[in-house]
Amino acid sequence: MLNFKHLIAAATVCVAAAGLAGEAAAQLKPEEFLTLRQGLMQAVRLQAGPLLGFAQGKNELPADAALRAERLSSLAKLAPMGWMKGTEALKGSETKPAAFTAAKFLPGFDALAVEANRLAEIAKSGDAAAIKAQAGVVGGLCKDCHKEFKND
Repeated sequence: MLNFKHLIAAATVCVAAAGLAGEAAAQLKPEEFLTLRQGLMQAVRLQAGPLLGFAQGKNELPADAALRAERLSSLAKLAPMGWMKGTEALKGSETKPAAFTAAKFLPGFDALAVEANRLAEIAKSGDAAAIKAQAGVVGGLCKDCHKEFKND
């Protein structure tokens, strides 16, 4: 089970990877990008899961909803790093190859970051109904992307 220490370690790796120059990033092996992608998506799931569960009425509003939404926004900005050319058909990938040529795939992370930012602002207010509604918007973006671009 992934604990907070592992999440911090994964975030540190992500931040370090984000700081790589384009040329240095190009030297990473495709399998390393897949590992990065999988780690980023795990971190997204850990941050978004309780918020989306709240939107669906499955659990209570997390006390740290604003922080989770801020982290989610940051992760959405980092996530495109994991979908580099050459990783389209790697064993263990859950991404459909069509995602790598779809014009709306990577910009979808921009939309996720914008809506997660909105969620973070709303969550600061403590208005549970507004948080639930905006978390639903975020969840809808996730669901639509997974439906179109994720292998089952």
